[in-house]
Amino acid sequence: MAERLPQRPAGLPEESGRTATDPVAKAKDAALRLLAVRARSRGELERRLARRGFGEAVVAAALDRLAEAGLVDDAAFAAAYAEGRAARGADARVIASELRDRGVASGLAERVTEAAVPAKEQAERCRQVAVARLARLEGLAPEVRFRRLAGYLERRGYPAEVISTVLTDLFARRD
Repeated sequence: MAERLPQRPAGLPEESGRTATDPVAKAKDAALRLLAVRARSRGELERRLARRGFGEAVVAAALDRLAEAGLVDDAAFAAAYAEGRAARGADARVIASELRDRGVASGLAERVTEAAVPAKEQAERCRQVAVARLARLEGLAPEVRFRRLAGYLERRGYPAEVISTVLTDLFARRD
């Protein structure tokens, strides 16, 4: 059986002769391969490229080139990430923390998180997530459902006082 060579992801430029000696081009190619898998923040790319042995100046130059081309944009990355996590029921506190862990500046993380998960809608969002999850807990004793649902909501970043209010109201309506 013939050996298959790995295919280059769509959209990546063909390697040229200069790539073999130009460290900036090598770093740029490595960053493009990382971006072909999923969107990443500049901070994530910096850490991954540094781990691969590229120097700070080389990484900065490569990422600046990609930023000029619109391929590295922390604001767009953060907004898309926050929207995706919010759609899966995560609260603003968890989303902002995850963005900071991924190398997004704190101010930017807070702004995009507030846009994706407005504070005034927190209790209603918590209630929607609780109602959706409650169906999976049918057949359990009420105190077990309450405890498991509270833990589930807490892991999604909702504050204890919001969880308590929402669950007390939700279980009072069901009984």
